[in-house]
Amino acid sequence: MIKSSVSCHLDTACNASAMKIHVSRDGQQFGPYSPEDVQKYLAEGSLLASDLGWMEGEADWVPLPQLMGGSMDEPPPVSGISCPKCGAGLDLDQVVCLSCGHNLDDPIEEPETAAVVPQEKRKVPPSLTYENEMADRSSFVNSVGWGLVMASLLPVFGDGQWNVPAWKFWELGQWQLMFSILAPVVVGFTLIILATALHGRARGVVIMVFALMIYGVSFSDSQISSLELATPVEDAEPIPEPFKEEQSTVKIPEKKMELKEKNVFYEKMDFDPGDHFLSVMIFLVGWFGLVVGAKTRYYRIESVVAYVIAQIGAVAMIVFWVMPGDSGMPIVSVIDLLSSNLLLGGGLLVMMLMQIGAAVLCFINTLGRRPSQMKQFSNTAVMLVITSIAMPVLPAWGKVIWDECKDDHERAKKRLAYVESQFGTIYTGNQATQKELALNKVDKPHNAVISASCGWLMNGVKYVAWIGGLLILLPLGVIETICGTREREEGFIVQQQ
Repeated sequence: MIKSSVSCHLDTACNASAMKIHVSRDGQQFGPYSPEDVQKYLAEGSLLASDLGWMEGEADWVPLPQLMGGSMDEPPPVSGISCPKCGAGLDLDQVVCLSCGHNLDDPIEEPETAAVVPQEKRKVPPSLTYENEMADRSSFVNSVGWGLVMASLLPVFGDGQWNVPAWKFWELGQWQLMFSILAPVVVGFTLIILATALHGRARGVVIMVFALMIYGVSFSDSQISSLELATPVEDAEPIPEPFKEEQSTVKIPEKKMELKEKNVFYEKMDFDPGDHFLSVMIFLVGWFGLVVGAKTRYYRIESVVAYVIAQIGAVAMIVFWVMPGDSGMPIVSVIDLLSSNLLLGGGLLVMMLMQIGAAVLCFINTLGRRPSQMKQFSNTAVMLVITSIAMPVLPAWGKVIWDECKDDHERAKKRLAYVESQFGTIYTGNQATQKELALNKVDKPHNAVISASCGWLMNGVKYVAWIGGLLILLPLGVIETICGTREREEGFIVQQQ
């Protein structure tokens, strides 16, 4: 039985050239490669002696030198001689190392020189495969495009009435309003097309041109930067108090609707960016730097440019939260807000912690870390800084929906009670029928709640998609420009730029 096993292993070793070797480093797998390629890459320094390898017939992953020198079932050389280059065990009469291909008769470089040269020649595997990177980048561009389109085409819904600003934009009268409505539509559909039509720096330049055009026009006119929409608002006459006297004519209080230009989001959040210009600019620098730097390093883990941008963004974000303003330090204001408005204060607190956490990840994500760790830190930082924006919006807007539903419910009950009170005592079936017909003309309280909840939820989604899409437009273009066009490569043997 033992002889059979040894014979089988020798046959496997003789046919090693026909096998493919899988390589694992830091939890990531590469290959498969032929044994000749593995020896070549070990000699070049692209593969390391610490990398693990596996091929058909092996029970587990083993270090590459051990795999190339023989299986784990073979006894190690007893000569006590090891390769001066890779450390693999050698036989007494062996001249060439089977692990790295080093000729023992060749001189070895000085230690100080050998420590520098391999580091300069070392090649780092990309964080994503070519297909996965292309799909991820295109999906990012496509998502932003659909967000802008949705923000422009979604209707404003209030008190049971629909208003789609983009449907009859020419009736808005002012060019500022028309620009605010049409610009996201044009840019959104352009991004959807660019997601598949272009790649790399060409796509990034086009996106940046659109972003700078929108930002430039918006900053030149305050009416555009205010992001105001023609929003339906209730302008009803005061509802009379109910009475119990019969009368021949039944009065039904009607709701009169008018369109008012206002930013519902800023109004309900009780926030005006113009009142906090410096703080807003520091926040935008921090948010821009974190998104661009971390996302770019997710694709190009050794990019020095992305690393510097991430550090600038991290510093700016920390400064934003600790810089004193008109109302004191933002971090202190958030803590104080917890006692007066728990929902909004809690949301702001979570946002602050997520953004500071993203900044810390960018600080510690140095260029000397393992590639898999740099990728993980970068991806986590991006997710934290992007999703942090929603943390204060969700609870605050939830309270807005609750308050509006409660107010509409009370107004509907009051209208219903007023109409019902005008009929007095019912004596005939005809009177009951007339009463029912009159009550059917008045909104029911539960319908008012459904209308208000759907309406204000729709408004919230519209504004979040609108503001968020425009906010991330420029970072998206910069990311595409820095990453550039990636060419297909075999395995992971590619030098990062």
